Amino acid sequence: MSVAFPRYVVVEGVIGVGKTTLVHGLATELNARTVFESFDENPFLAAFYADQARNAFATEMFFLVHRFNQQELFAQEDLIQRHAVSDYLFEKCRIFAGLTLNAHELTLFDRVYDILLRQIPAPDLVVYLHAPVPVLEERIARRGRSYEKSIDPGYLQGLERRYREHMQRTPADRLVSLDTTTVDFRDAGRVRRLMELVGSGLRGEYQPSWFVDDPA
Repeated sequence: MSVAFPRYVVVEGVIGVGKTTLVHGLATELNARTVFESFDENPFLAAFYADQARNAFATEMFFLVHRFNQQELFAQEDLIQRHAVSDYLFEKCRIFAGLTLNAHELTLFDRVYDILLRQIPAPDLVVYLHAPVPVLEERIARRGRSYEKSIDPGYLQGLERRYREHMQRTPADRLVSLDTTTVDFRDAGRVRRLMELVGSGLRGEYQPSWFVDDPA
Protein backbone atom coordinates (compact mmCIF):
# COMPACT_ATOMS: atom_id res chain seq x y z
CA MET A 1 0.00 0.00 0.00
CA SER A 2 2.80 2.43 0.79
CA VAL A 3 4.05 2.12 -2.82
CA ALA A 4 0.77 3.62 -4.08
CA PHE A 5 0.57 6.20 -1.32
CA PRO A 6 1.63 9.71 -2.46
CA ARG A 7 5.15 10.70 -1.58
CA TYR A 8 4.43 14.17 -0.15
CA VAL A 9 1.09 14.74 1.60
CA VAL A 10 -0.21 17.87 3.31
CA VAL A 11 -3.04 17.70 5.84
CA GLU A 12 -4.94 20.99 6.11
CA GLY A 13 -8.00 22.54 7.72
CA VAL A 14 -9.17 25.07 10.29
CA ILE A 15 -7.82 25.25 13.84
CA GLY A 16 -8.95 22.29 15.93
CA VAL A 17 -9.96 19.99 13.08
CA GLY A 18 -7.37 17.29 13.82
CA LYS A 19 -4.53 17.97 11.38
CA THR A 20 -1.62 17.29 13.68
CA THR A 21 -3.15 14.08 15.04
CA LEU A 22 -3.53 12.67 11.53
CA VAL A 23 0.00 13.73 10.53
CA HIS A 24 1.42 11.90 13.55
CA GLY A 25 -0.58 8.82 12.60
CA LEU A 26 0.50 8.86 8.96
CA ALA A 27 4.13 9.48 9.94
CA THR A 28 4.05 6.43 12.22
CA GLU A 29 2.49 4.16 9.59
CA LEU A 30 4.74 5.37 6.76
CA ASN A 31 7.92 6.09 8.73
CA ALA A 32 7.63 9.48 7.07
CA ARG A 33 9.44 12.74 7.56
CA THR A 34 7.23 15.44 9.06
CA VAL A 35 6.83 19.20 8.91
CA PHE A 36 4.81 20.66 11.78
CA GLU A 37 3.74 24.24 12.15
CA SER A 38 4.90 25.77 15.42
CA PHE A 39 2.38 28.32 16.66
CA ASP A 40 4.17 28.75 19.97
CA GLU A 41 7.15 30.38 18.26
CA ASN A 42 5.08 33.34 17.04
CA PRO A 43 5.54 36.09 19.67
CA PHE A 44 2.61 38.11 18.28
CA LEU A 45 -0.07 35.40 18.40
CA ALA A 46 -1.47 36.02 21.88
CA ALA A 47 -1.69 39.74 21.17
CA PHE A 48 -3.38 38.99 17.83
CA TYR A 49 -6.19 37.03 19.45
CA ALA A 50 -6.65 39.84 21.97
CA ASP A 51 -6.62 42.67 19.38
CA GLN A 52 -6.70 41.39 15.82
CA ALA A 53 -6.73 44.74 13.99
CA ARG A 54 -3.65 46.06 15.76
CA ASN A 55 -1.52 42.91 15.61
CA ALA A 56 -2.59 41.12 12.42
CA PHE A 57 0.19 42.36 10.12
CA ALA A 58 3.04 41.45 12.47
CA THR A 59 1.45 38.05 13.15
CA GLU A 60 0.95 37.16 9.48
CA MET A 61 4.39 38.37 8.40
CA PHE A 62 6.06 36.33 11.13
CA PHE A 63 4.16 33.22 10.02
CA LEU A 64 5.02 33.90 6.37
CA VAL A 65 8.76 34.09 6.98
CA HIS A 66 8.79 31.26 9.51
CA ARG A 67 6.87 28.90 7.22
CA PHE A 68 9.10 29.79 4.30
CA ASN A 69 12.22 28.99 6.32
CA GLN A 70 10.71 25.63 7.30
CA GLN A 71 9.74 24.79 3.74
CA GLU A 72 13.12 25.87 2.38
CA LEU A 73 14.91 23.45 4.70
CA PHE A 74 12.38 20.75 3.87
CA ALA A 75 12.93 21.17 0.13
CA GLN A 76 16.67 20.76 0.55
CA GLU A 77 16.23 17.29 2.01
CA ASP A 78 15.80 14.13 -0.03
CA LEU A 79 12.16 13.86 -1.06
CA ILE A 80 12.56 10.81 -3.28
CA GLN A 81 13.48 8.03 -0.89
CA ARG A 82 10.97 8.71 1.90
CA HIS A 83 7.39 9.77 2.38
CA ALA A 84 6.83 13.20 3.90
CA VAL A 85 3.77 14.59 5.69
CA SER A 86 3.04 18.18 6.75
CA ASP A 87 0.24 19.73 8.79
CA TYR A 88 0.02 22.90 6.71
CA LEU A 89 0.06 24.27 3.18
CA PHE A 90 2.25 27.29 2.55
CA GLU A 91 -0.81 28.83 0.89
CA LYS A 92 -2.47 29.07 4.30
CA CYS A 93 -0.39 32.24 4.75
CA ARG A 94 -2.57 33.91 2.11
CA ILE A 95 -5.78 32.33 3.43
CA PHE A 96 -5.24 33.86 6.87
CA ALA A 97 -3.85 37.16 5.59
CA GLY A 98 -6.86 37.63 3.33
CA LEU A 99 -9.10 37.40 6.36
CA THR A 100 -7.13 39.48 8.85
CA LEU A 101 -5.28 42.24 6.95
CA ASN A 102 -6.62 45.52 5.62
CA ALA A 103 -6.22 46.39 1.93
CA HIS A 104 -2.94 48.31 2.31
CA GLU A 105 -1.37 45.63 4.50
CA LEU A 106 -2.50 42.90 2.14
CA THR A 107 -0.92 44.63 -0.85
CA LEU A 108 2.47 44.66 0.87
CA PHE A 109 2.00 41.12 2.17
CA ASP A 110 1.20 39.82 -1.33
CA ARG A 111 4.38 41.26 -2.80
CA VAL A 112 6.47 39.16 -0.45
CA TYR A 113 4.17 36.14 -0.53
CA ASP A 114 4.15 35.88 -4.35
CA ILE A 115 7.96 35.82 -4.45
CA LEU A 116 8.26 33.15 -1.77
CA LEU A 117 5.46 30.92 -3.07
CA ARG A 118 7.34 30.18 -6.30
CA GLN A 119 10.10 28.50 -4.28
CA ILE A 120 7.84 26.14 -2.28
CA PRO A 121 7.50 22.43 -3.22
CA ALA A 122 3.93 21.46 -4.12
CA PRO A 123 2.38 18.43 -2.37
CA ASP A 124 1.29 15.35 -4.29
CA LEU A 125 -1.93 15.23 -2.25
CA VAL A 126 -3.85 17.55 0.06
CA VAL A 127 -6.05 15.96 2.74
CA TYR A 128 -8.55 18.64 3.73
CA LEU A 129 -10.17 18.03 7.11
CA HIS A 130 -13.24 20.03 8.10
CA ALA A 131 -15.90 20.13 10.82
CA PRO A 132 -18.73 22.46 11.93
CA VAL A 133 -17.62 25.48 13.95
CA PRO A 134 -19.26 24.29 17.22
CA VAL A 135 -17.21 21.09 16.98
CA LEU A 136 -14.05 23.13 16.43
CA GLU A 137 -14.87 25.37 19.40
CA GLU A 138 -15.30 22.35 21.66
CA ARG A 139 -11.99 20.86 20.59
CA ILE A 140 -10.14 24.16 20.96
CA ALA A 141 -11.55 24.59 24.48
CA ARG A 142 -10.61 21.01 25.38
CA ARG A 143 -6.94 21.41 24.45
CA GLY A 144 -6.71 24.52 26.63
CA ARG A 145 -4.19 26.73 24.87
CA SER A 146 -4.36 30.06 26.68
CA TYR A 147 -3.91 32.21 23.58
CA GLU A 148 -6.84 30.45 21.83
CA LYS A 149 -9.41 31.19 24.53
CA SER A 150 -10.53 34.44 22.91
CA ILE A 151 -11.00 33.12 19.36
CA ASP A 152 -14.19 34.54 17.88
CA PRO A 153 -16.56 31.97 16.29
CA GLY A 154 -16.97 34.44 13.42
CA TYR A 155 -13.23 34.21 12.81
CA LEU A 156 -13.47 30.42 12.58
CA GLN A 157 -16.40 30.69 10.20
CA GLY A 158 -14.43 33.08 8.00
CA LEU A 159 -11.46 30.72 7.95
CA GLU A 160 -13.68 27.76 7.09
CA ARG A 161 -15.18 29.64 4.15
CA ARG A 162 -11.78 30.71 2.82
CA TYR A 163 -10.40 27.19 3.17
CA ARG A 164 -13.31 25.81 1.18
CA GLU A 165 -12.79 28.41 -1.52
CA HIS A 166 -9.11 27.51 -1.74
CA MET A 167 -9.82 23.78 -1.90
CA GLN A 168 -12.25 24.35 -4.75
CA ARG A 169 -9.28 25.64 -6.76
CA THR A 170 -7.14 22.59 -5.92
CA PRO A 171 -6.92 20.01 -8.75
CA ALA A 172 -9.42 17.22 -8.10
CA ASP A 173 -6.80 14.52 -8.59
CA ARG A 174 -4.75 15.96 -5.71
CA LEU A 175 -7.50 16.48 -3.14
CA VAL A 176 -9.22 14.38 -0.50
CA SER A 177 -11.65 15.91 2.01
CA LEU A 178 -13.34 14.55 5.12
CA ASP A 179 -15.65 15.79 7.88
CA THR A 180 -13.89 14.74 11.11
CA THR A 181 -16.83 15.31 13.46
CA THR A 182 -17.11 11.57 14.14
CA VAL A 183 -13.70 10.40 12.87
CA ASP A 184 -10.92 10.24 15.47
CA PHE A 185 -7.48 9.70 13.96
CA ARG A 186 -6.00 8.88 17.34
CA ASP A 187 -7.26 5.42 16.37
CA ALA A 188 -4.57 3.83 14.19
CA GLY A 189 -7.23 1.79 12.42
CA ARG A 190 -8.78 4.99 11.06
CA VAL A 191 -5.39 6.15 9.84
CA ARG A 192 -4.80 2.86 8.04
CA ARG A 193 -8.29 3.08 6.53
CA LEU A 194 -7.47 6.52 5.15
CA MET A 195 -4.21 5.18 3.72
CA GLU A 196 -6.09 2.32 2.08
CA LEU A 197 -8.57 4.69 0.43
CA VAL A 198 -5.88 7.11 -0.71
CA GLY A 199 -3.67 4.27 -1.93
CA SER A 200 -6.56 2.92 -4.03
CA GLY A 201 -6.58 6.18 -5.98
CA LEU A 202 -9.93 7.40 -4.65
CA ARG A 203 -10.15 11.19 -4.46
CA GLY A 204 -12.87 13.67 -3.53
CA GLU A 205 -15.10 13.75 -0.45
CA TYR A 206 -14.69 10.77 1.86
CA GLN A 207 -17.71 9.76 3.94
CA PRO A 208 -17.33 9.44 7.74
CA SER A 209 -19.26 6.16 7.54
CA TRP A 210 -16.31 4.64 5.68
CA PHE A 211 -14.32 4.88 8.92
CA VAL A 212 -16.82 3.03 11.11
CA ASP A 213 -15.95 -0.54 12.03
CA ASP A 214 -18.28 -3.20 10.70
CA PRO A 215 -20.46 -4.64 13.47
CA ALA A 216 -19.25 -7.96 14.84
